[in-house]
Amino acid sequence: MASTNSVPIKKGRYTSLLICLLVTMVGLPLLEHLAIGRILLSIWFLLTSVVFVAALTGSGRQHHMLLLASGIFCALLLGNLVMEIAGWDSFGFQVVALPYGLIFLSWLTGLILSSIYKADQVTPDLISGAVIAYLLLGICWGGIYSLIELMQPGSFSFNHGGRDLSSLFYYSFVTLTTLGYGDILPLTKIARTTAYLEAVTGVMFTAILVAGLVGSIRIDRMPADD
Repeated sequence: MASTNSVPIKKGRYTSLLICLLVTMVGLPLLEHLAIGRILLSIWFLLTSVVFVAALTGSGRQHHMLLLASGIFCALLLGNLVMEIAGWDSFGFQVVALPYGLIFLSWLTGLILSSIYKADQVTPDLISGAVIAYLLLGICWGGIYSLIELMQPGSFSFNHGGRDLSSLFYYSFVTLTTLGYGDILPLTKIARTTAYLEAVTGVMFTAILVAGLVGSIRIDRMPADD
C-alpha cells in the first residue's frame, strides 16, 4: 500500500501524457527556427507541464512540495514565453531556468517510475507510462547537453545543421539508444563524460524497466495458470 506521502499518477492519464509529449518532440524541430513557432512552443510547453502536474494525485508533504515545484516551473515557462514575445536576450534566464527544469523533470520521471513499480497490474496505460519515463530520460539528458553548450560553446561538433535545441535532443536520443550516427560529436571532457554516462544509463534503464514489467506480468498470470 502506498504511503500517505506518495504522489501516484491518476489512472488512465498516461496515454494523454504520452500524446502531449510526442507532439512536443515532433513540433520542436519544425517550429524552433520561426519566431512565432518559438512562441507557440513556449505556450505548448506550459500547457503540457500543466497536464503533467494535473495527472499527479496524492496528499501529504511530498504532494505539497510537488505543487510548489510545479508552480515555479510553470512560472519559468511563462517567463520564457514573455521573453520570446518581447524578443529579449534570454541567456541569463536560461542559465537559471535550465538547471531547475532538469531537476524538476528528473524528479517527475522518478515519480512516474515509482508509480509504475507500485502498480497492482500491468495495463496498456501503464506501458504508456514506461514510454513516458524513457522519453523524459532522453529529454533530461538533452537538457544537460544544452546547458553544457550554453556554458561552454563549442562543446559539440555539428557536422550538419545548426546548434539548436532539437539537434542536442536528437543527439541525446541517439546516445540513449546507443545508435551513434556520428553527425554530432562531443569535444570537451565534460561533454564526452556526459555522453557515455547517458549511454550506460539507457542500456541499464531499458534492461531494468523491461525486467520489472515482465516480472509484473508473470505475477499477474500466476493465479490463472494454477
